[in-house]
Amino acid sequence: SKKYKAVIIRIDSPGGDVLASDLIWREIKLLAESKPVVASMVDMAASGGYYMAMAAGTIVSENLTLTGSIGVVAAKPNLGKLYEKIGFNKEIISKGQYAELYAADRPFRPDEEKLFAERAENMYKRFRDNAAHSRSMSVDKMEEIAQGRVWSGSDAASCGLVDAIGGFSRAVAIAKHKANIPHSKKVTLVEMSKPSFSLQNIIFSMLSSAVGIDTTLKHLQNDSATCDGVQARMDGIMFDGSEGSSFGLLKDYLTSV
Repeated sequence: SKKYKAVIIRIDSPGGDVLASDLIWREIKLLAESKPVVASMVDMAASGGYYMAMAAGTIVSENLTLTGSIGVVAAKPNLGKLYEKIGFNKEIISKGQYAELYAADRPFRPDEEKLFAERAENMYKRFRDNAAHSRSMSVDKMEEIAQGRVWSGSDAASCGLVDAIGGFSRAVAIAKHKANIPHSKKVTLVEMSKPSFSLQNIIFSMLSSAVGIDTTLKHLQNDSATCDGVQARMDGIMFDGSEGSSFGLLKDYLTSV
C-alpha cells in the first residue's frame, strides 16, 4: 500500500523452523524493495528471529537483546529402546531409499546420517551466506561471528550484525529519516499485527490478563465448542476483570481434555 511510507517490524523471537524463517525473510526482503523497512529487536531476535531481521534495510537492537545465533539445530529422536520397554510395535511400509530418514524407532543408517548432516550443513550455509550478503560482509568474515554464536545487542553492533542501538522510538526516528519525513513532523503509527485465534492462545492470553476466563471455560465445556466456535463467541465475552478460581478451573479442564 502506497499510503504507508515506512514499516517497522518488531521482533521478539528465539527462532524456529528453517522454512518458515526463510519464507518470512523473503517477504520482508520484497517489502524492503518498495519502501524503508526497519527491524526493531526486543528481548530476543536470535536464529530465525535474526534471519527475519536481516532482510530489513536497517536493524535496531536494544543493548541487551539476545541476537545472532546464526546456526542450525537438526536432530532426529531414536525411540527404539523406549518402544521396547513399553511394548510398542511399529510397522513401516515405505518406498524409496530415504523414505524412512526420520523414522523414530531406529538410529540412522550410515548413508542416512551422511545425507542428514549434508542437509543441515546446507541450511547453515544458506543462512550464513544470506546474512553475509545482507550485512555487506564477506562469507569468511561472517563465518567468524556465525557458527551459532549468540551476541548481546551492543556486541552485535560492534561486529556489524545490527546498525543501531535503541528501542522503538529510535526505530521510528530512523524510519522517518529513511522515508524523508522531517524529524519534527508527527506521523501516524498503524499497528498491522494480526492476533492468533488458536484455542491455546485464546485461553492463555486471557489467563495472563486475568479477565473473562470463567466465561471462556463455560464455552469450552460445551461439547460442541471448537476453535472456530470459541473464536465466534469472543465478541460475547464480558471482560469484567474477575479472577476467582479461574486458574484452577482451567488447569483441571485442560488436564481432562
